[in-house]
Amino acid sequence: MKKSLLAVLLVLPLVCLLAWSCYLSFERRNFSEVTLSITGYDPRDLLSGRYIAYQIDWDASDCSQFENNLCPTNEFCKEETWGRQCRFYVSETKAYALERLFARRNSKDNVFQVVFAYQKGRQPIAKKLLINGKDWRESL
Repeated sequence: MKKSLLAVLLVLPLVCLLAWSCYLSFERRNFSEVTLSITGYDPRDLLSGRYIAYQIDWDASDCSQFENNLCPTNEFCKEETWGRQCRFYVSETKAYALERLFARRNSKDNVFQVVFAYQKGRQPIAKKLLINGKDWRESL
């Protein structure tokens, strides 16, 4: 009896993790994709750990991707004291090269965008970081 209870207690967290991963994967595949321009990098906190902090540039984004051609500005990213902040997680091994690209962002040569999996009323999921329309890893 004790061995079977112990086995269930050990396997239960793995089953829960697997179910949650499958659910997130389902959302990511089945939500529609929207591509939004990003801006507002903080040079003092460009890379914090393994993520890039950014803000969505709604003026440069195409709102026709959404229902009634209205951008849902309050559905994206988390509210912070200085405004809505988003994060895109990257590998630490590629972080320095990516940081150099972001440092040159003021030039018109580089356009930064994020592709989100989006469904109205649900939390959008950042899928890809694009630099000039290509995956960020190709741009490095």
